[in-house]
Amino acid sequence: MRTRARVGIVAALATALVGGTSTAAYADYHTYGCRAGYNDAGGRDCWTMFWDEGVVLGEGTFYAYGERLTAYDTTADGRGIYVGATWWEGSTRHENGFRLTTGAGTNRSLDLGNIPEGTSVTVTACQTDNGNLYTCRTQTAIA
Repeated sequence: MRTRARVGIVAALATALVGGTSTAAYADYHTYGCRAGYNDAGGRDCWTMFWDEGVVLGEGTFYAYGERLTAYDTTADGRGIYVGATWWEGSTRHENGFRLTTGAGTNRSLDLGNIPEGTSVTVTACQTDNGNLYTCRTQTAIA
């Protein structure tokens, strides 16, 4: 009988500790894709959306028209959004990106400059938590 009581107490403590240490939810899943660039005939936009139980947590997007990155943090879940881009011009590698950690209902855009038309751009979008990146997705867009 004492053994059962001890097992029950240990199980209850373990449940409380595990439940108590995880306050923010990571995305259950993410959706992503690329499509023909809006107002940019040769371009390709790419996005990643992070979801938890049917609710959008945030999004990272590359827009070919204007060559810009945009992040949206839509839910107060304790997480932020990272979005970054890498591309080559000849032998020169370019990389730029940012973390959006200002809270739910915020967004931010970054102008990447004039990337030559037709250039492949590697786009990565992730959730962030205390500087760490989670549930990342990488795709290839076209400027």
